[in-house]
Amino acid sequence: MARGRIFIIIFIFMGLFAIAWGTVRAREAIQAKSWPVASGTIIKSKVTEVRISDSGIRVARLCLELDYIYLVGDKIYDGHRLNAGWHCFGSQSMVEDVIARYPTGKQVKVYYNPKNPASSMLEPGLDWSIFFLWGVGLVTVSVMWPFLRRQKKI
Repeated sequence: MARGRIFIIIFIFMGLFAIAWGTVRAREAIQAKSWPVASGTIIKSKVTEVRISDSGIRVARLCLELDYIYLVGDKIYDGHRLNAGWHCFGSQSMVEDVIARYPTGKQVKVYYNPKNPASSMLEPGLDWSIFFLWGVGLVTVSVMWPFLRRQKKI
């Protein structure tokens, strides 16, 4: 009985962590809309396919390798973030769309944090991955909470 309770509590904490992490990402994404903008250049834009073994089994993850440089004042910074969310995608078309929007050599607007100019992104605002984190967290907590309540009654 104690093991079951520990298992349930661990899952509830994992759900709460997902909600909290999604909230931190959302806060940054919303704040980034008001960050100053610098001119930048894409220096690398490519897709990496993540595999779980050498047998060629494909994991449903295509990760974006995005590198850009930008100038703030008299200092050059490098950035790697598209947005406040993840850099991996589940569909080929989603990642191809990003690569088409940000090809190597393209001049771009870079949103940078005025308190920390090394922190930047190309697309401020809420991203699907933030909603995914909230959804996973809410489902996990709402499914496990009744089990925890039942454990207390037993």
